[in-house]
Amino acid sequence: METTVFIIRHGITDWHVERRVLGHRDIGLNRTGLLQAQSVAAALADVTIGEIIASPLLRAVQTAEILAEKSGGAITRDPRLSDFRVGKWEGMSYDDLEAREDYKKFNANPLVEKLPSGEGLHQIRDRAIGAIDQALRDAPTGENIAVITHAGIARVILGHYLGMDLAAYHQLDLRPASVSVLSFRDDRNPPRVLSLGWRPTIKELV
Repeated sequence: METTVFIIRHGITDWHVERRVLGHRDIGLNRTGLLQAQSVAAALADVTIGEIIASPLLRAVQTAEILAEKSGGAITRDPRLSDFRVGKWEGMSYDDLEAREDYKKFNANPLVEKLPSGEGLHQIRDRAIGAIDQALRDAPTGENIAVITHAGIARVILGHYLGMDLAAYHQLDLRPASVSVLSFRDDRNPPRVLSLGWRPTIKELV
């Protein structure tokens, strides 16, 4: 039997609209973000989800709670799914960030350079994949799992299972409230990628 894992990026916040770096800042969803989360929940309403595993940051938890209202799945918070720890970059505008030398160095060589917090890309990958591996071990065979996380973490997870170079993680364009789907058959083989960055519409909810 297959275990299906839905990798879901949370909805947007006011800081997304303002183009500010969130990192670990605990900013909640705005009205559009709540609608986006509702659209994901509506799209997955016919899917039986056994467990919802979320980053403990508010924007991810709110998205998970809306999904849980529809699916009835229990929510577990896993700090390994938290967003990148970006230190002094947190709260900055992306325009200001992109002009910084330390940001340019990280983008040019992300496998060597570390974030201002000291976290490196290999550490990020290891903690995120550790969360997925544990979820797969703990889940009954054939159970569906939803993982609610952040853009960077979702990109690293999906890039890993796609066999991509870790440094190329940012090439995956995963918009807010997008859904990617992995199907795991066993521990010996990589999963099948059933969907990448699909976004349900929110027209009927506005």
